[in-house]
Amino acid sequence: MRLAASAASTSALLLILALQCFDVRAELLFRIAEQQDGQQRWSEPRDYANPGDTVYPRMLPDGQQVSVDEVQVYLQGEITQRDVYGAKVMESLIKRGRQKLAGNSVSLAGSGGEVDAAMELGRLLRKLRISTVVARGEQCLSSCVFAFMGGDRRTVAGRIGIHRPYFSSTRKVPDRRAYYRQLQKRLQQFIEDLDYPPSLYEAVMAVPPESVSMLSAAELKRFYLQGMSPAAEDEADAAEARRLGISVQAYLQLKAQSPACAGVPGAEGVCAPSAPNAAGSAAADMPQVDASPPPSARGAAVQDRSAGAGPGATPAAAGAPSF
Repeated sequence: MRLAASAASTSALLLILALQCFDVRAELLFRIAEQQDGQQRWSEPRDYANPGDTVYPRMLPDGQQVSVDEVQVYLQGEITQRDVYGAKVMESLIKRGRQKLAGNSVSLAGSGGEVDAAMELGRLLRKLRISTVVARGEQCLSSCVFAFMGGDRRTVAGRIGIHRPYFSSTRKVPDRRAYYRQLQKRLQQFIEDLDYPPSLYEAVMAVPPESVSMLSAAELKRFYLQGMSPAAEDEADAAEARRLGISVQAYLQLKAQSPACAGVPGAEGVCAPSAPNAAGSAAADMPQVDASPPPSARGAAVQDRSAGAGPGATPAAAGAPSF
């Protein structure tokens, strides 16, 4: 028994080493809002995983020191632990007051990657209560969906595609089935912890890894991938009712009468309503998310898709749980 356990541990270690040596480029990028010729423009892309791109304090050409930057953040490519590292750098900059996210949102476009890295990234985004967006014309497939699920509020103007995870290594591992069952448990726990319905797990596991199931608008709503989960929405409704000085019931009545939110092109949802005699409009304070990614992000995402997301796609890393 000890010998079998040792062999299994060695095989698992080999899987991890294979993952670490496999070079897959993935980037959590940001662009800084800068004033040029009296107009606000976005800077060239910068990488959170590159220390030279996150040095503060930053100086303007006129010598003025900038203490906080407004940034547009987007994730592109296949997800790896490098993106988790980049997200932790982003978290540090936000908490230190060096950066604030435009629309408090992160835009995602990708074709897959490492399952555990994507779930870790999703948990970090949820901890920060950041919104996630799949822009019009973009796709978030496979493990990209797990990172997207971390958004406290989700907006899908593009497309979401799911299938069940798989181990990409062909090595013969004595306890391969046991490893897969452990992966299933981690996935189930992730879905439960982030307040999604069990039916989402069932939907993911029902799609074989050589296929991709593109979710319809009705499925996105049923799985809470569009908008917020019931618990989060209840909390948000109560907060808006308090801010407006009205009851939750009165707020919900106003909310039901509100027009569709036009903040995100191609997306569905409602804007918070305004209330008579209230101190301002609830909609006025809601961040309006720009669902159009920077040109460089859009080009990279299109390249990812053509590189093989879907049936027969090559996994992100040999030996890693891929998706």
